[in-house]
Amino acid sequence: MGAMRVVVAAARVAAGEVVVGALVPILVPVGGLVQVAVLLLLLVAVGAALLLLLVGVGAALLLLLAADDPSPLISAQASAAPNIINPFPSQLQQKMPPPTKSPFDPKDYRVIRLENGIVALLISAERTRSSRVPGETNRLSESSRGESGEDSEEEETTEGTSEDAGATSEDGDHVTSLSEDDTDVPSKASATGSHGLRRKKDQSIVAACAVCVGVGSFSDPNDVPGLAHLLEHMVFMGSEKYPGENSFDTFTAKHGGYGNACTGCEKTVFEFCIHQPYFREALDRFAQFFVSPQLLEGSLDREIEAVDNEFQDAFQSDQKQNRAAVWFLYCEPKPSSFEVHVGFMWGRSCGVGNTESLKKTPKKKGINVGKHLRDFHLHSYSSNHMTVAVMSRDPLDTLEAWTRESFSSVPSRQPSPTSVPSGIPAFEDALFCRLYKVVPVKDIQEVHITWLLPSLMNQYRIKPMHYLGWLLGHEGKGSVLSLLKKRHLATTLVSGNGGESYEYNSSYSLFTCTITLTNKGLENVLECINVVFQYLKILRDLGPQEWIYREIQVVEENEFNFKDEDDPVDCVSALCESMQYFPEEDYLTGDDLMFQYDHQSIAAVQDLLTPERANIVLVSKTFAPLCDRKEQWFGTKFSSEEIPSDWTAGWQNLPINPDLHLPSPNIFIATDFTLKTCISPLQKYPVVVEECDHYKLWFRQDSVFLVPRAYVHMLFRTAVHLESARNAFMMDLFLHLMKTLVGEVAYAADVAQLHYSFSAEVQGMVLCLDGLNHKLPLLLETLINFVADFSASEEQFQTTKDDVTRNLQNYLLRPKKYAKSLRLKILQHKYWSAADALSIVDSVTLKELTEFVDTLRQQMYVEALVQGNMTSEEAKQLMKYLCSRLQFSPLPMSLYDQLQPRTVQLPANTHITVEAMSKDKQSPSTVIVDYFQCAPRSLTESVMLQLLMRCINEPCFDTLRTKKQLGYDVFCTDHDTFGIIGASLTLCTHGSKYSAEYACGCIDQFFEDFLNILSSWTESDFHSHVDSLIQRKLEPDICLEEEVNRNWSEILFQLYRFDRLVKEVEVLRHVTQEGMVEWYQRYILPHPKHRRLTIKVVSHHTTAVLDSGDKKLESSVDSPMAVLLKEEEVEAFKQNCPLYPRGEKGGD
Repeated sequence: MGAMRVVVAAARVAAGEVVVGALVPILVPVGGLVQVAVLLLLLVAVGAALLLLLVGVGAALLLLLAADDPSPLISAQASAAPNIINPFPSQLQQKMPPPTKSPFDPKDYRVIRLENGIVALLISAERTRSSRVPGETNRLSESSRGESGEDSEEEETTEGTSEDAGATSEDGDHVTSLSEDDTDVPSKASATGSHGLRRKKDQSIVAACAVCVGVGSFSDPNDVPGLAHLLEHMVFMGSEKYPGENSFDTFTAKHGGYGNACTGCEKTVFEFCIHQPYFREALDRFAQFFVSPQLLEGSLDREIEAVDNEFQDAFQSDQKQNRAAVWFLYCEPKPSSFEVHVGFMWGRSCGVGNTESLKKTPKKKGINVGKHLRDFHLHSYSSNHMTVAVMSRDPLDTLEAWTRESFSSVPSRQPSPTSVPSGIPAFEDALFCRLYKVVPVKDIQEVHITWLLPSLMNQYRIKPMHYLGWLLGHEGKGSVLSLLKKRHLATTLVSGNGGESYEYNSSYSLFTCTITLTNKGLENVLECINVVFQYLKILRDLGPQEWIYREIQVVEENEFNFKDEDDPVDCVSALCESMQYFPEEDYLTGDDLMFQYDHQSIAAVQDLLTPERANIVLVSKTFAPLCDRKEQWFGTKFSSEEIPSDWTAGWQNLPINPDLHLPSPNIFIATDFTLKTCISPLQKYPVVVEECDHYKLWFRQDSVFLVPRAYVHMLFRTAVHLESARNAFMMDLFLHLMKTLVGEVAYAADVAQLHYSFSAEVQGMVLCLDGLNHKLPLLLETLINFVADFSASEEQFQTTKDDVTRNLQNYLLRPKKYAKSLRLKILQHKYWSAADALSIVDSVTLKELTEFVDTLRQQMYVEALVQGNMTSEEAKQLMKYLCSRLQFSPLPMSLYDQLQPRTVQLPANTHITVEAMSKDKQSPSTVIVDYFQCAPRSLTESVMLQLLMRCINEPCFDTLRTKKQLGYDVFCTDHDTFGIIGASLTLCTHGSKYSAEYACGCIDQFFEDFLNILSSWTESDFHSHVDSLIQRKLEPDICLEEEVNRNWSEILFQLYRFDRLVKEVEVLRHVTQEGMVEWYQRYILPHPKHRRLTIKVVSHHTTAVLDSGDKKLESSVDSPMAVLLKEEEVEAFKQNCPLYPRGEKGGD
């Protein structure tokens, strides 16, 4: 390359000399002004000729470079390698090709390069999908599906359905599933490996920006692990132009947004979102973090504490500890030269860092962490290693002007970030292919079979790991999991590569098969491993199957073309990172689509998945007596040994298993994408199109988003599950068993992007389906048939019961879950906890469960919502099929209403405290939940509560987390508990650092101080929060799912106020600052109507002792009465409390 550049330069010089030399004899005879004029004209001609020559030579050079590539795969590798940001001069790159997008994506895209080397993707969301004409047929031509090999596929290699932790209704306390996750989604909380916060999705925000810096924890200096993550925190602590440490968070929160960041192994991503009118100013504030961050010494110790709090938060996560174990187990001490390159981030501090690695150890060694931080920043945070994604409703020209103005001043320092040199092994060979046993935090039983592969980032167009993960992780007939389930050895199997940076990077790739084992499976783990190896042998013998590859392509192409809009901040965050790896045209598709089938490349990866190259990790609490070693940072107990010789000998000649075979063609793949003709008149909200004694059908045909998707939500209102804790548990057990029974058949629908879920709610059983509408009725019929013909074997029942039991035990091990359970135990008149279920589980039999299901199906009332690309007649046919198959009698609604839970009215002017020790004796976390019971739900009360949450969240986080460093997890949440609204503040602190009493005192002080903050705001400050909330409610939905979920919430809780957002805006327009102050004083501060409940789940690592004194302690005259309870005293206390009346149905 260097020689070629010299040749080109010599050609330029030679050409210039020839042209100028030729001009001399022409100019000599000419005199005076004519000579000057001719000279000027000739000089212009020379310049034009030189320019044309340069362009021609440049084009020729590019062609030569392309021709020099020996294969298409190598070309893809060059395009996809990390830090591939285009190195050619910016003058030649002002106009870059736009990314390829879905034909149904209405957004406009533009790629630009700034003079300092930053590449920016601009996304204008001015237009929406509603511009398409109903009735048209959306079909992809055969050529667009890529007969030439340019096909599509998604790189999501882990199989199975994941729970959406962010999906919730306003009625967050309405949960009965005894082992389900918490549906109270905090407005601000922790995110592993990030400076920022996990927040409730606000998809009305369409203005967002993200920056990816091409450096991560792999580049940490060997003597200060965690430095990249610490720098991520410090960057957000103000800039020279905007010096306030919390000024950016304050500004974004004031205008409905937030900021966040995350450090990976090789990249660090920063992001923010905000309401549209304030995007320009927020963009400039955000860019200044990269132009001139302060990196003040005064912030250093505090942010090290924040990093440590994040590290401590990982003690509850087996997933995070497993990441640490990967590096510690496979990367024990090596030569220092290797450590310098790799950084050993995960092995030393789990990708996060802590006070030991960032403060104590450096201090002992005389290392100035502040200087290291500034040097690291100067070396790594250079504009030529940054990519930016910007999205808003502004035109592209406006976005370009703003982006150039904001980011052009980011300095370019040129040197490349430290990376792992090629040729150095990622793991020590002698430590990798072994048998490890690990003791987990939770009660889980798993086997992880892992293969170390070369980095496959360069094969993103082929995605061989996705193809192989899809087959090994299949759950249909003939699959590994199907056979293991029939033998009652396993309950789930996930395979492939999840895309996390510790398993997918420029140095290596990890391909893992993780099996969740039954008790029998743990005892016969070799049998499980053998089945995996037998299936892989079949794949190697048969070779890659093009028809399977093509089938996956069609599925993923359909999903890419017709998917709902992504959350804007998630969208720009993912894209700015993709820009580091893919060429411009593949920014949108590089992660999602599979472009070409390559038999040789897939076979090459497939041939590496052999028994002799596998590492095996067994995870179970039963290994505790056998594990005599501890991982350095988390203290995870483990043992290491050679894989038994009889195992390896048996793997040499594995027999072919006739029960294992390739999957059949998928009957659930959609082929008809016709948009249904809209009926007239169009309805803005769902309407009842059919009602009888058995059911009520709500319907709304989509007339806005115009995509071939539909949603079917069904609530089977029952009464029997509300009669006792035993029945509530059997409902939960029945639905878990249903998921097992339908799995083999319905899995084909799942991989065809048809989604379904069963869940238990207070109201009854809920079945939800969504996806491309063509085959959605077939999926519903399949699921209803299983409900109608429910039957399970004794072994299936016992396996599911064991699985549910472990879920219940693990639920209680999590301090925040335990705290929620205690809060609801005192607030709900009827509440059956996970602990109640555990006391029942052993005595429940299959015969009893079968009788319960029969009783459950006898009397029901179904309320359904069908919305999307379906007609009302099609919706009616679904209900008719349901009734014909289930043959149930109508449920008297009077009986149903009588059994509905009600809310306990806490005593007025009283502060109740419930204290308990954490169920997990190893957890360092103490969790405090301060809950304030406010009032029965009404539009006005609900709006005031929502506005309070918007006002209080940022000051709460800034005070308790940033300034006082009480913990990484700090957030406020609004609740609706069966029609009674309330507010809570949750704090997760480290028990060995702060006592629960001290943390509670800080919370009390914050509530007092916030009154002064709220009162001192100018009228403009206060109304900026009001206007932000109004804007959020008036923003149109960005996807069909958002509208459906809001409508379903109204139906599920029998409120039916589909125009709620409009009505709430009317209330908001009349809210005053004085009214907000009065509301805060009435419900949050001590007041005659003050009803406060504090839950303390105390770590065993704290020095604080539970107060064993009086349970009723009078404080000052103005303070509320204090009541201290233990968990076993809650039920007796509730008996003396009145119940709130049942709310009126159909409104607030």
